[in-house]
Amino acid sequence: MHPRIIIADDHPVVLHGIRIVLERHRLHVAGAACDGAGLLQLVDERRCHAVLTDLTMPGPGPDGPELVAALRERHPQLPVVVLTGARHPGLLDGLLRDGVHGLVDKAADFAELPQALHAAMGGQVFVSQQLRRHLQSRDLMFQREPSPLWAREQEVMQLLAEGLSVNAIADHSGRSAKTISRQKAEAKRKLGLHSNQELYEYLKRQRD
Repeated sequence: MHPRIIIADDHPVVLHGIRIVLERHRLHVAGAACDGAGLLQLVDERRCHAVLTDLTMPGPGPDGPELVAALRERHPQLPVVVLTGARHPGLLDGLLRDGVHGLVDKAADFAELPQALHAAMGGQVFVSQQLRRHLQSRDLMFQREPSPLWAREQEVMQLLAEGLSVNAIADHSGRSAKTISRQKAEAKRKLGLHSNQELYEYLKRQRD
């Protein structure tokens, strides 16, 4: 089954272009909205694996960082990728601190969108190269205080550090491998880790 993505932008031509790019990469568009209110309603009503949304959309409902906050509050486990023309490092860093899984430059090639969404659904954080430069220019790139882990996320990290695999942790804890993988991905996100290699280096430092 192809991943289901809900998309939002206030320009119909942009929505059409996003749909074409995603469907070429076997990402199913489960719904499209043109404002914050419509996006929140879609996400409440339809099952999806990730959200791709413009940051600034005039119209009813929340907009900008307030929209991101509303999505995170109502669906904290749902990966959110933001499509933005913003360049202010403080704004970009704030979005990452608020739990956004991806920042895609609206001025860049839309070919980045599938890559960003796959990274987000895999528990990683994707930032377009140009936006990454803006963050690095202020030494802000992922310099975040880690969010506190839930008890089960802490347990997964501890067992990974002890050398257990995801399947072994599932057997040990009586939870499904899918649940363990999700808790591992969420722990990585909260810790600001962007790949399995970074995770294993983090776990090694914890053991040493």
